[in-house]
Amino acid sequence: MKKQILRRAVLAAAISTASSGTMAAGFYLQETNPSGLGRAFAAENTIGDNAAILARNPAGSALFDRISLSAGVTYVNPEIDAAGDVTFAVVGTNPVTGEPVPLAQLGPFRDTANDYATDAFVPNFALAVPFDDCWSFGLAMFTDYGLETDFNPDWLVTHIADKTELLTVNIAPSVAYDFNDQFSIGLAVNFMYADATLKTKVPRNLSQQTGLFLPNGSAIPELSILDLEGDDWDVGWTLGALWHINDRTRFGISYHSELDPELDGDVSSDALPNNLGGIGLNNESANLTLDLPDTLELGFYHRFNSQWGLALGAMWTDWDDFERLEGFIPGQRFGIDPEPYNPLLIKEENFESGMRYSIAGEYYPCEEVTWRIGYAYDEGAARDGLNNAETAEFGLPITWRTLSIPDTDRQWVTFGGTYKFDDQLSIDGGFAYLWGDDETIQEGSIIPTDTLVGPGTALVTYFDGETTNIEAWLAGVSINYNF
Repeated sequence: MKKQILRRAVLAAAISTASSGTMAAGFYLQETNPSGLGRAFAAENTIGDNAAILARNPAGSALFDRISLSAGVTYVNPEIDAAGDVTFAVVGTNPVTGEPVPLAQLGPFRDTANDYATDAFVPNFALAVPFDDCWSFGLAMFTDYGLETDFNPDWLVTHIADKTELLTVNIAPSVAYDFNDQFSIGLAVNFMYADATLKTKVPRNLSQQTGLFLPNGSAIPELSILDLEGDDWDVGWTLGALWHINDRTRFGISYHSELDPELDGDVSSDALPNNLGGIGLNNESANLTLDLPDTLELGFYHRFNSQWGLALGAMWTDWDDFERLEGFIPGQRFGIDPEPYNPLLIKEENFESGMRYSIAGEYYPCEEVTWRIGYAYDEGAARDGLNNAETAEFGLPITWRTLSIPDTDRQWVTFGGTYKFDDQLSIDGGFAYLWGDDETIQEGSIIPTDTLVGPGTALVTYFDGETTNIEAWLAGVSINYNF
């Protein structure tokens, strides 16, 4: 079997886990503040009931006539379950044609992965500072991409999906200008820090679970396939505007530029070929670029009377930019193939852009209390159907949707409220339940076993199953203070 295919397949299996566990399209996070959570984030770039609007629209600082601060945290409790049939095959290489030759096959084995998306706390902070009647400044700190997944070590396909952590932190200073209290425009510079850890390994107790042993009769060891850690800073920008149509009606628009962090770090492996003609990498310098999408958000808010208000929102996310994952290990070069890892095509994602629609109602029974209820429909970014190129190469159906990106259309139902202690201090709370449809997942991996079975051999794994549950509970609280 061609070593380049083996290298690609192993690294693809490892890094494809970089995009799961989040509860919005792709791996985007909506949770910029708990008050917006109660509205399903409808018109979150428009309403501006606290300084947290700055995470969505830098023009929002123009809404405040005194210094305003907002800080909070949202607890996200996702649950993603999957089940399917796992088949293993050991293959060799025809010395004449170079084509793979089946040596042994085991399975299928039924296996399940329950609740493999990890709970998380998502904080937020925002500060709006008016300077004069026209100019105002803002500072927002939030996260808009993140995930953490952790599969059981006995999961039969930990070499396809195992442990992944992705943390991003956004720091966005901004400035806004107000035209005659009717139209305001704002600009923010978005400094984003991204940190990622990606790990895959041979499943624990694989021999005992499947009866697949090495030729000498010993059990297959729990080898590390890939262990990568990296981080990076990147800079983007946000442009936003607010239009006060009248005292009761407001319209907002905001655009967030794309970001392309290059995660620099170290990679180790017990399975990847190295430039010395052997197997294994030890803390080699590596990097991985993420093409994070730009977004366009529209918001509309109307207050009918002293007791009722309506919020409408729509967000477009340009996931078409997220076409593939490419890894670079610049220190690894080979005589006959001088740049096998530079770049190395890891995974064709072929995400598709989508929309998020939201609607919410607000009820104001008295001056101190606000109640909110909301609904949102969030289109998934993972493409339906088969990856024809991978299907042809693997010889079995391979879906675009993977275990590590079980992305699907999601629906939100939310509830929340605000209590004002006085004209300076208030507290927000919000709750949400999200769910998505079950989807078919078919994927495979190829692990070189040259040092275990013999030269030119590999362990082929094929998963044929589906997600059996995609849902999440969210709860958040924040405090707001006007100086």
